Amino acid sequence: MRRITIISLFTFLTGVAYSQSPSVSPQKITAPVPVTVDLQKLHDDFAPIFFSTEMPPQGSTGYRRHLIDLKDSLYGDVITPKGPAAFRTQTDITAPEILSGWEGNIMTAYVPNDNDLAISNDGIIVSVMNSNIYMYDSLGTMLFTTSLAAFADTLGIVDGKFDPKVMYDPRADRFVLLFLAGFDPENTYIIIGFSQTEDPTGAWNLYALPGNPKDNNRWTDFPMFALTEEELFLTINLIIPDEPWQTGFSETLIWQMSLDNGYNAEPLDAIFWDSIYFGGAPIRNLNPVKGGSTTYGPDMYFLSNRNFAEVNDTIFMVHITGTLDDPTTELEVNFSRSNLSYRVPPQARQYSTNIFDTNDGRVLGSFYENGQIQFVSNCLDTSTGFCSIYHGVISDVGGTNTIEAHIIGDDTLDFGYANLSYTGKFPGDDQSIITFDHSAPTIYAGVSGVFYNWGGYSEVVNIHTGDTWVNVLSGGYERWGDYTGSQRKYNQPGVVWMSGTFGKYIESFPFTERNNATWIASLRSTVEPAVTVEQTKPIPSQVYPNPVQHEFFAEISLSSSDVIDFYLYDEQGNMIKYLLRAQAQAGNNVFLFNTAPLAQGVYYLRIVLGGQLHDTHKIVVVR
Repeated sequence: MRRITIISLFTFLTGVAYSQSPSVSPQKITAPVPVTVDLQKLHDDFAPIFFSTEMPPQGSTGYRRHLIDLKDSLYGDVITPKGPAAFRTQTDITAPEILSGWEGNIMTAYVPNDNDLAISNDGIIVSVMNSNIYMYDSLGTMLFTTSLAAFADTLGIVDGKFDPKVMYDPRADRFVLLFLAGFDPENTYIIIGFSQTEDPTGAWNLYALPGNPKDNNRWTDFPMFALTEEELFLTINLIIPDEPWQTGFSETLIWQMSLDNGYNAEPLDAIFWDSIYFGGAPIRNLNPVKGGSTTYGPDMYFLSNRNFAEVNDTIFMVHITGTLDDPTTELEVNFSRSNLSYRVPPQARQYSTNIFDTNDGRVLGSFYENGQIQFVSNCLDTSTGFCSIYHGVISDVGGTNTIEAHIIGDDTLDFGYANLSYTGKFPGDDQSIITFDHSAPTIYAGVSGVFYNWGGYSEVVNIHTGDTWVNVLSGGYERWGDYTGSQRKYNQPGVVWMSGTFGKYIESFPFTERNNATWIASLRSTVEPAVTVEQTKPIPSQVYPNPVQHEFFAEISLSSSDVIDFYLYDEQGNMIKYLLRAQAQAGNNVFLFNTAPLAQGVYYLRIVLGGQLHDTHKIVVVR
């Protein structure tokens, strides 16, 4: 039997991080066995879809209705500008370069185009939306397409399919794709597919997990997942049918399962964690934190916030400390307070009185790299009254969990449904590309992006803008989709692929359609982090001789042992050589290298300590 023991809170000296450690035991299930689907042998794809054209949509009526009413009471039916946006661009940081782009998955019927995508090291793209799967090469050539229904047909589940998500595993060179089926406790499933090879157009191993694993009148909604080196971590929300918003949400579960089982078509070793509470209430909408430059593990972090609060600064962090077969693995619950409050987002504006639904302020994307976590969510920019992006950076993960956040907003545009991926090019590099949807009364729905680099932001770049506003559902409210896609191209540091929403005008006599459509694009950060001679940590280091002819020395004094990295740059900021990674000891340490291979000129030695920039020194080489 599961035990829930709430241990008293304790406060770190910083006053920003708190912890509670409920004793939660994982729940085991009978391991599901796979079926195989060969995409090259699919036929008779009827692609059945049923979806209400009314707002709020099926499956979330009470909660979405509450959010609409809450936003109307807080912000009014029509948002009017209040002043300049809180976010100011920094023109000394170059905006990301747009490498390519094309129209992706075709919207069918009236389903919202919840967009996600993954790209392999070989450049094969799997793009999903709420009814179908498209596969491309990196030039946009179509390789394969199928509906979610046909993809899962061999499982014999006829219930409606929705909320697809996809990821690429760089360790195994495989794809993982999952989505949900069914809206009632008797027929609710989590469908997970593992590609058998690096080619997603071939065979997949499919599994069906129960969407009501506790057999307690619940169904599963809104999946989010991430991969470690060995496992898949999936979060879902359990929903009580036919309940108002206050009682309709039951809890968020965390599923934990073996990747190798899935790749090898073995019975899927899987468990789930439930009763994840704080202060007597379940933590909602946990977002699994993906890896930055690659997958990490064996542990996994999850983020959440108070997603429909009028104003709050709390960020929850859940930590599963190890693998599912390790008896010492625990689930830990912590929270910290951000330096900047977030707010439930207002609706986003379109042409005339048409409005985009922005849902709540839950965490939509995150990654872990360099000992810190970056994350994004929808938010209100109080300076303008428009929908904006909340971008947070959690430093000292596992310690003080200090959070610094900024609002990414605009004087004209509403921004929503952001995602982000790491673009760093060496250990300790602190940068990312953040992409999101945009809309305004005079600017049609499209997608934009911004480059984050060592605490600063570039100007916002327009990736693509559509040719119409969206008018699919009855009434003034339209679905903007519930999430967007973003993934680092793992073997091309600095390159990110994304998918989002734009407005598409279709003349279909005698009707005119103004639909959501999917845009797929690749972007690249075009600069290395700025080389600076300022010391960023109060730990002294000395260099000599300078100017130097032969050997160069750096003395580093440390208060504790840590991993240390040394990089050499030219005067233009291009990395010449990753010189060394070593284990530095507490006390005095000396690093030296031979400058004979270098031509006369100016260089910079960058010292990275524990994944964080420690020092940069200008070196003058003379001959």
